[in-house]
Amino acid sequence: MQVLKIILFGFFTFSKIYGQTITDISVYLNDKQISKSAKDFYKGKFKASDDSNTLSILDSFYTKNNHTRPFYFYLVSMMLKKTDGSLSEALSNSCKEYIERHPDNIIDFLFSNNKLVEEKLKDNWAKIIAAEFMIICEGSEKICIKKSLEKGLLKSRNENRAKLTLFYQKISNYSH
Repeated sequence: MQVLKIILFGFFTFSKIYGQTITDISVYLNDKQISKSAKDFYKGKFKASDDSNTLSILDSFYTKNNHTRPFYFYLVSMMLKKTDGSLSEALSNSCKEYIERHPDNIIDFLFSNNKLVEEKLKDNWAKIIAAEFMIICEGSEKICIKKSLEKGLLKSRNENRAKLTLFYQKISNYSH
């Protein structure tokens, strides 16, 4: 019984620490659970657009797999750098929905202290989410952002609430 407790403690501790932190990219490129589209996008074999390859990557960032999810977050973050048109719409909607449904996952990723997750990534995420609020809440963006934050705070872990609030302040700053 004692051994089982130690194993479970180790698993949950490891999962909490590792859950949304991106590891060495080669780990993902060699992982059979990562789609060919994701690997090809990372390798620069195609540019993000509103095609099936890109949208499959966007769908995969909703995976329940804690090991592969950070790589998909990273790929979506790369898409945010150079997006326009219908892909921007899909990204803005998905990113807003994701932070409202799973705030801890994205906060753990964006605040992971990993050199791959630069401050610019946080800005890009905040800008794209702000864009969605400007579309769906035209004229009342600040109210919508506040309500979204309140929802997120109810779903987030205590240790992430200050970071989530800080991130939503960034979103608010980018909305007009």
